[in-house]
Amino acid sequence: MKRTVSLLLALLLLLLGMAPTVAHDKTEHNEEIEYVLFGDRNYAISHPTIKHTIEVVENAVYLCIDQFNGSGSTELDQLKAEKIPNLPGSLSEIDFTSNYSHRYYTHRGWNISAVDDKANFPKRKELLKATIRKMLFASSENPIAWFPWASDLIYGANDNEKKAENLSILIYYVHILGDHLEAEKASALNYVAPLSRPNDRDNPGLIPEIKKALENLFADQIEEGSEQFKSLSQELDVLIQKSESLVETEGGVRDEQFAEYHKCAEDLLETLAAYVPELLKKEDFFKKTIYE
Repeated sequence: MKRTVSLLLALLLLLLGMAPTVAHDKTEHNEEIEYVLFGDRNYAISHPTIKHTIEVVENAVYLCIDQFNGSGSTELDQLKAEKIPNLPGSLSEIDFTSNYSHRYYTHRGWNISAVDDKANFPKRKELLKATIRKMLFASSENPIAWFPWASDLIYGANDNEKKAENLSILIYYVHILGDHLEAEKASALNYVAPLSRPNDRDNPGLIPEIKKALENLFADQIEEGSEQFKSLSQELDVLIQKSESLVETEGGVRDEQFAEYHKCAEDLLETLAAYVPELLKKEDFFKKTIYE
């Protein structure tokens, strides 16, 4: 009898060790997005006049990155109610089945080419970009912005389109950063874009991609010689160097270095929250949508 119990206990422990890593839940991811954009993890709750706008964007992030196994119908219905253009007609257009890790299809980087595009990631990215364009860039000063069919005429290849694209990229990687913050060991980050990926020019990793997105998002302020952005850029460069030094050419981060690597993720979140909200306040599109 004791032998049977021991064998059952050993089997249970083995199964627990093989279980998928539990990632951030939706609430935690949303709090970190608000922390980076507003410097306040509970900004939507404390600012009821724009709570709905923020929630719509956060639901688009969820559909872009964490939707699988039939989840997300409520989120998609909300986006449809907002008449976001270019949405999937139904969840089936982006839905996929995953019994282990959905991250393989949506967490490995904004530009990475999946071997198997089971999740239709390009359509997911367009869903997020279209939502951000509509909710954060479409202004009542431009009446045509209320008509989804006219989005190409409104945005086109202009400055706001570039900013919307790069704000989408920033928010995407803030979500991925949450998985780094949740992780307690290196193996928990399988299929998640690393903080840095040395010697990969196309997919250099989370911090370099965030830095590039911020350079595009705040290009006007950079041209004006923003000291705030200079300081942010310098701090990001330090984090890139630190994280790159911890990433092996083959095999990623060693377990004995993980605590230091994890600290880079924590420092990245705090760095973004210290600078990005103040820089966003100086952007016309953000002032009109959020602060007016």
